[in-house]
Amino acid sequence: MKRFKMSELESLTECPKHGAMEWLLGAEDSVGFLKNNAETDELLIYASGKSVLIHGVLALSSKVTPPDAHDLQNGSIPDADDCWVIQRAWGGGEGHRIYLEPPLSFGSKSLEGGEKLIYRRPFHGVQQGPTLIELSQKLVHSLGLYFVPERKAYCRLDHRGDIEDVIKVFQRESVDGWGLNVVTILRNDLGKYMALSGTSLVLRFDFTRVKWGSFSGWGTIEHYEKNERDLFYHGGKNGQGSFAYGAIIIRPNVTVDELVQEWKDEDDPKKRQYAIFKIYDRKNKRNVETSCAPEFLSNYFQQSDLPWEVSPAFFRPEVLLRFKSDPEKFTLEDRSITCRNAWHLKTYDINEAGQVHTYIGYLAKLPYEEQLYWQSFNEWPRGSISGRAFKTDILGEWDTAYDPLNALKHTIRRLDKSPPRWWKPRGEALSDATRYPATDSPKEWADEILALDQLLIEGFLVRPLQTQAESTGCILDPKWKSLKIIQEILIANGKSETDAVAIMAPLQTLHNLRTVVKGHATTEKKKKAEVEARTNYGNFRSHFTQLTADCDNALNDVLTAFGVILES
Repeated sequence: MKRFKMSELESLTECPKHGAMEWLLGAEDSVGFLKNNAETDELLIYASGKSVLIHGVLALSSKVTPPDAHDLQNGSIPDADDCWVIQRAWGGGEGHRIYLEPPLSFGSKSLEGGEKLIYRRPFHGVQQGPTLIELSQKLVHSLGLYFVPERKAYCRLDHRGDIEDVIKVFQRESVDGWGLNVVTILRNDLGKYMALSGTSLVLRFDFTRVKWGSFSGWGTIEHYEKNERDLFYHGGKNGQGSFAYGAIIIRPNVTVDELVQEWKDEDDPKKRQYAIFKIYDRKNKRNVETSCAPEFLSNYFQQSDLPWEVSPAFFRPEVLLRFKSDPEKFTLEDRSITCRNAWHLKTYDINEAGQVHTYIGYLAKLPYEEQLYWQSFNEWPRGSISGRAFKTDILGEWDTAYDPLNALKHTIRRLDKSPPRWWKPRGEALSDATRYPATDSPKEWADEILALDQLLIEGFLVRPLQTQAESTGCILDPKWKSLKIIQEILIANGKSETDAVAIMAPLQTLHNLRTVVKGHATTEKKKKAEVEARTNYGNFRSHFTQLTADCDNALNDVLTAFGVILES
C-alpha cells in the first residue's frame, strides 16, 4: 500500500537553509506533490500550515463533468468553518426570512450542492488550544467509523478483527503561530463513498511561498496558467516568492456495479478458499486428510461416503495461546472462540491427551487465513474427543460433570451480586481472564496461577476481615494478611486449629505459589515448583485443575463457616 508521507508535506511548509531562493520561487512544485498524492492509497484531504492550504470537498460529479476550469481555479477556497447555519435575511421584497443554509452555498458554482468533509468551528473565548477538526458525520457513519483518541484516527475493525485507521487527524502547534493540521483518508473508502453519493473529490489549494514577516508585496509578477486533465491552476512569482492557486479533481476509483459484484463474490462459496485438514472420519472410522470445503463433507441426512461435518480435527494445544494472549481482540469462552467483528468458532475442547479439537464443518466457516493458522497446528488424533464434547456435541445431552473452574467462577459471580463487607467484587473481566492452562508451558501455567490468585485471593479485603475478627475476640498481628485472618475467624467460630488450617491450605498454597512463580522468588524456587507440579500431577493442566477444585471447596467451606447464603 502506498501511504501518505508526512515528511513530503512538511517539506512544502518550511523554507530550507540551503537552496532557500529556489524553494521560495518553486511554489508550483507543490502541485506535483498533489498529483502524486492523487495516485496513493491514502489521500490527503485537508492541510493547513505555513505556505500550504489544501481543502478537499465533495462535488456532485455531474457538476464537474466536464469541469469548469475557470470556476475551479478562481473560486474561493471553502472556509473550514463554513457549515450548516440558520440564516436570517431581509429585503429583496420578501421581508424577513429564516431558513437553513448548507455549506458550499457561495464561492464556486462547481461546488454548490456538494458535501463538506472538514469542519473547524472555533469556540471563541471558551476553547483553549488549536481549533478542533471535525469530520462529516455522514461520511463517518456511512463508513462505520469511530474516533479513537489515542490513535488520533477514525477507525473500524477489519476482517481480521484488528483496528484499522481509516481517517487520520494530525494537529501540531507551533511557536510561530502557524502550526500544521492534516487529515487523510484511505482511498478505497472514500472511493466507495463517492461512487455511492455520485460525487468526486475536489481539492482546492493555495501554495504561497514568501519570507513571512519580511515580505514587502508582490509588485511585478511573472504569471502563468495551467489546464490539465482534472487539474487547473494559475500562479506567479517575483524575486521574493511565488504562489500556485487552483484545484485538482480526484474521481472515484470504483463504480456501484463493481461494489455490487464484490458483494456477490463475498457470498459465492465457489470463490472461497478452504484449507486441508487431518481429521478422524467418524463415519468411515479412519484417519483421512480432506478439504473442509462443503462439497467434500456430508451430514447425517445425506447418502454419501464423504466424512461428516462433525468429524473432529485435532491440534497441538499451542493453537490456543494466540487467543489467550490477546483478550481485547479474542473472546475465549470455555467451549467457543470469537474474534471481534471477524469470525466465531462454535465449539472446541481439549481431550485426555491434551489435544485441542473441533469439527471440520466449523473450521470451514472460518476465514481462509484463520483456517491456515489452525492448519499449522493440525495433527493426527492421539485419543478420542473429550467425554464432555461427546456428550454435548454427539449425544446432544447436557454435561453435568463437575468442572472446578466453572464452579469456582459461578460461586464468585454469586458473591459479586451480594458481596459481604469483606469481599471486593471481581467482575467479568477477571473471570474471563482465568483459564485452564492449555499447554505444558511453565509460563502459561504461571500466568494462570496469577490470574486465579487475582480472581480469588485478591477478593478478600483485609480491613473488614480485621473488624470481623476483632468482633469475635480475636487478637490479631497487624502484619497478618487476609488468609491468616480468615483462619483465625474460623477458629473463633468453633473450628479446631487443625481443621481451620486444613480449610485454608489450598488458598494459602495458591497464594504462595503465585509469589513463587510470578513474584521475585529465585530461579531455583520457581524450578522446584514446576518440577513438583509435573511430578505429582503429570502436567500443569492437571495440577491447575486439582488446585482449582481444592480452592473451590475451601471457598465454600469459608462461606458456610461465615454464614454467608448466596443468591442463586
